[in-house]
Amino acid sequence: MDDWVVVAVFDEMNDAVQKEKARIEDIALDVGLMPEKVIRVEDKGKIEILVHPEFYTYYEG
Repeated sequence: MDDWVVVAVFDEMNDAVQKEKARIEDIALDVGLMPEKVIRVEDKGKIEILVHPEFYTYYEG
């Protein structure tokens, strides 16, 4: 299962993206995961923050 889940979308790269990414990284650390393995940011016309599907089970809770 490699369908990463979009958890946030922004119009452009700015401080709000960095703050949301940092918040999600803190959640990953809290559940014992390495943020660089379970979170990524992609530019697809809009800036998307994606999380690995296994991490998403923690994130959505």
